Amino acid sequence: MPDVRVNIVGVGNTLMGDDGVGPAAVAALADRDDLPAGACLHDAGLALSDVLGRLEPDRPLVVIDAVRAGDEPGTVYRVDVDDLSPVAEGPGGPISLHEISVMPALQIEALTGRRFDRVTVFGVEPADVSWGRRLSAPVAAALDGLLDAVIQHVHSVQPAELIAGEPAR
Repeated sequence: MPDVRVNIVGVGNTLMGDDGVGPAAVAALADRDDLPAGACLHDAGLALSDVLGRLEPDRPLVVIDAVRAGDEPGTVYRVDVDDLSPVAEGPGGPISLHEISVMPALQIEALTGRRFDRVTVFGVEPADVSWGRRLSAPVAAALDGLLDAVIQHVHSVQPAELIAGEPAR
């Protein structure tokens, strides 16, 4: 098994419609043949902090989640997290649908000495987060574009020899 070079974590509740876009994306990525070797997929469900505690913080981290930022449902966002300063979440700014969102989870890890320095969050604007296991039509329609964006990003953070399919050194 090749060394893990980047961790991809899907966050969300699969019982709450579009909130399950993170786990749905990770499951779909597992079926893609263009995901580079060395990319390790994790379905965190609602337990992002638990998953972060098992990952190596010196590896690039990609988090996929439903994010409310006020755009049209299905809009895909990409945020490169440069620092872990407190971020005001709420009206006018992206907000996760979880009790502990991505930034606070990363801040908690940093307080314990485990600082993730290369973090990219891919978010999708939800349409429906009511009870149900299906993604809404706008979010389902955005899924392929989201996966392509994540894979393109993962290729950009992978060493060239890993992208070519050679074993990691």
